[in-house]
Amino acid sequence: MANKDGRPPVDDPKQKILGVRVTVSDHERIKKYAAEHHKTISQVVIEGLDLLCNKEEKDN
Repeated sequence: MANKDGRPPVDDPKQKILGVRVTVSDHERIKKYAAEHHKTISQVVIEGLDLLCNKEEKDN
């Protein structure tokens, strides 16, 4: 049997790409926040979405 190279499969693969236009200052803010918290920009955006959704659930 052939040895498979590459990454192992994950339960919920990230298959969609999201592009967002932001101002230069917003881009700098998110880059700075991500660097200070040792996160990627994608991680910061997903965490922000989670915070908004959780807040909305609590408000309802």
